[in-house]
Amino acid sequence: MAKHRRRTFLIKTGLQLRYMGVIVSTMLLVAFGVGWIIYHTSWSRISSNPDLTIDKLAEIFDTVNGLLLRWVGVFVVIIAILSIFVSHKIAGPVYRFERSARVISSGDLTQRVRLRHGDELRELQDAFNTMAEALCGMVKKDREVIQKLVAAGNRLNEALKKTKQDPAAIEAVAKDLYAIIDELRKVTKGFKIDPEPDSERNDRDDRDEEDAERA
Repeated sequence: MAKHRRRTFLIKTGLQLRYMGVIVSTMLLVAFGVGWIIYHTSWSRISSNPDLTIDKLAEIFDTVNGLLLRWVGVFVVIIAILSIFVSHKIAGPVYRFERSARVISSGDLTQRVRLRHGDELRELQDAFNTMAEALCGMVKKDREVIQKLVAAGNRLNEALKKTKQDPAAIEAVAKDLYAIIDELRKVTKGFKIDPEPDSERNDRDDRDEEDAERA
């Protein structure tokens, strides 16, 4: 089986660039902080002291290493705290989608996703809610058709119970039944239940990615 290779990496350009900016900015801030510490603890002392010995240099480097270790710990704590807040904009919506998907899979089609202000994946929220609305509409239509089918069946049953059966009446009810069955078939026609081959699915994914990049 041929392995599908992703050829387009910038699918959600705005979202990806925002998080790339966060990562690069964090790296630059850490690099700037380390450089500033090294300059003010080692280079400034070295440049201001012309008579340096090996012991003096070793003392300066020991001081710099100890200070760097303490500041690295501070940077790790700050970055960890910031990463929690930044990742929550993704993790929060993902949790809501997972919970809503479980509720819908249990049969409650009234469930909708409502993201908070500032959360990411708002376009996915709209697509998810549109999908839920479409499923809800299909189920409503299905129930309406079933009600029609039950009513037509009752009419056919009444016609058959009569002593003098009217062939025209029975034929009319039969036509109604066939029309309702055809309508019911159209309701479920839009559902795809057979999995498509991997090659076709990969081609469709490639087309979707290209469309998303062009958009």
